[in-house]
Amino acid sequence: EVLEYLAFAEKQVVERVPATNLEAESGFHWYPVNKLELQFINIRHVQQHTGELFECLGTRENIELGWFGYNLTIKEQE
Repeated sequence: EVLEYLAFAEKQVVERVPATNLEAESGFHWYPVNKLELQFINIRHVQQHTGELFECLGTRENIELGWFGYNLTIKEQE
């Protein structure tokens, strides 16, 4: 179920990002930023909640989560 939603979300990104005018207004009359800045704000917002969830799982439920990342060396990129 989660993987199905991930596939849906990835498809939406592929379709919508190229069609989005990032210089247009945010779409919220009370929020005077363009769509590009709004996307950066949204990313930061999601990061904040992800950090809070990570903290809650670790401290309240004693669930240890590993940190995953992806890093290629210059040689691996070639």
